[in-house]
Amino acid sequence: MQSAPRALIVSPQKTGTHLIQELMLELGYKIVGATRPSERNTPVFDDEQRRAIARLVFSEADYRAVLETTGEEFRRRTDEAWTVLCWSWYRRFGQPVANRYGQNRYDYVDVAGSNPALSSTRFDDTPEGLCWMWHDLDISKVDGSFIGEWCDTGRPPVILNHRDPRDALVSLINFVEGKTPKGFGNFYERRVFNAVLRAKSTMSEKIDYALRDPYFLASTEFEKSLWLLHHPGVCKVSYEELVGPEGGGSKERQVAAVERVLAHVGAKEADAEQIADRIYNTDSWSFHTGRTGGWRKAFSEANTKLFNERYGDILEQYGYE
Repeated sequence: MQSAPRALIVSPQKTGTHLIQELMLELGYKIVGATRPSERNTPVFDDEQRRAIARLVFSEADYRAVLETTGEEFRRRTDEAWTVLCWSWYRRFGQPVANRYGQNRYDYVDVAGSNPALSSTRFDDTPEGLCWMWHDLDISKVDGSFIGEWCDTGRPPVILNHRDPRDALVSLINFVEGKTPKGFGNFYERRVFNAVLRAKSTMSEKIDYALRDPYFLASTEFEKSLWLLHHPGVCKVSYEELVGPEGGGSKERQVAAVERVLAHVGAKEADAEQIADRIYNTDSWSFHTGRTGGWRKAFSEANTKLFNERYGDILEQYGYE
């Protein structure tokens, strides 16, 4: 159903990334980036796409060698090429690859990729049918050639998904502490903060710590997304809209938000109401309670004061105050 061959979503941690992912899956996209791979969201490439990926990643000689392979060897070599292309774009999008996944993933691009022009390939050269999803997009770290391509062409369509930062913080604490049934993901940094949070005896103490530690997870993701929030070419949606009546929102706002996304990616034939009915997925691996406004019960008076001191301007700019 999607019209745009590729899409890009920025969704800070615990702002309802699973909701916007479900929406994009309904449109036929597969997902690449800072989400947990699954059978539903992992891209599957045909042989033509595999050859195109290999052409981007390998030198002319290595590419010709790939074309001479068949069967399992062809799949192995082109799987390798896709892995290189993925990590290459992780790096070009300024993602903290070494910190979250290990230096070996960062270096893999240089070890396994043999095309000297790989870093200058265009985003439009990546496979079609993919939605790339990140928790932040720090404009000071993104490859400028991508920014230039996007400014010149308007492609890919970019969507910013956000949530009340106070609810996002409470959800993140619960998630990293291990209260969701399927763990807290494979980012190495989360192991450290899991131990720290579990050592605190009350929710008030956990929130106080998270607000005082400038390196706590997601502490700057809303700030890094301000350029997206204010950019007229970016589609903005929120957790409070997408969650719908099952999560404490309204059907009308949910459908309106879905319609904005559909219009932004050019999915003219898609039925917004039918899609809205299917995006609230309690089977999501990171799902906890899925409600809005929970921060009011979790925050102490001191937590609220400290949050406002640090993030009052963020609340105002995102429209939560």
